Amino acid sequence: MTADVHRVPRVAVVVATHVYCFPLEKCLSDFVAQTASAQDVILVDNGSGGAMTAWARENAPTVTTLTRERNGFFCGGYNAGMQYAIEHDYDFVLIVNADTEACNPSLISELLKVAERHPQAAFIGPKVYLRQMGAVQNTVLTFPGFLRGVASFIQHKLLGTPRPESDDNEREVEFLNGVCVLCRIAALREIGLLDETMGGYVEDTDWAWRARALGWKSVYTPIPSIVHHQPAAGYEHYSTKSFMLRRNTIYWHWKRGARIEAMLYGWSARFLAQFRATQAWLLGRADADRYFAYSRRLKAVDRGIRSGMPIGEWFGPPLSAN
Repeated sequence: MTADVHRVPRVAVVVATHVYCFPLEKCLSDFVAQTASAQDVILVDNGSGGAMTAWARENAPTVTTLTRERNGFFCGGYNAGMQYAIEHDYDFVLIVNADTEACNPSLISELLKVAERHPQAAFIGPKVYLRQMGAVQNTVLTFPGFLRGVASFIQHKLLGTPRPESDDNEREVEFLNGVCVLCRIAALREIGLLDETMGGYVEDTDWAWRARALGWKSVYTPIPSIVHHQPAAGYEHYSTKSFMLRRNTIYWHWKRGARIEAMLYGWSARFLAQFRATQAWLLGRADADRYFAYSRRLKAVDRGIRSGMPIGEWFGPPLSAN
């Protein structure tokens, strides 16, 4: 019997969170309206102690809810949902941040058309808006590197050359921000899921790098998708988010065997951290101690990674949060 080449692909949508974030109800209902069944929308309770599972029973009883005992941060939460999609024979899985709402009622069907045009695309990222329609959040990113960073500073900061960004051109890119990405299950079976050691930040870099090594691609498309209600706070230079971003960049370089890149990036990140701490102290800032604590923490984790220490509590979250 000949296979039905016109079969509509099965798409799951995964949303993971350990706390309630605005506008979660709308996020879920928006995607329930775009899937074949409400059960195709998967909410992962990412270690809330059951609070989000109880919330789902009350506010979104028709979606599929998965409950994790521990907070696995972005990687652990979304891996749980994607693994469910793989085991239940979906063809694609759309991963979406919980603090979003869809602004395109035909997003999934339009993304499937892009996937058909680009059969080697493991990841397809649409246009995302930040906090309001019209304010585009750039999701088109390039692989980090010390020398590339220096060249980028000269090219874009000093010479004013425009950076690659989320514009109106569909094209292959190096990698995509993971806020809203359609993932091809056939590719995930080959590439694997997110590296849960990272927790979050730079995990999308690592994923796309592994995909490229196996011949898969990342594609940006200018299809409008979601409004991302990302909080403006929490990105201070001494924050946990900043720490994970710097730490994971060092870890990623080390993991892929780029020892010199890891060393150069680690040294430059530590220098900037110490510089900012000293500057905060000289200015008499109340948060100077937090800058110094961050600098010490980054120095310790840089040394730990590059000395080849087995990953443990010293590495920080998500391990130290469990």
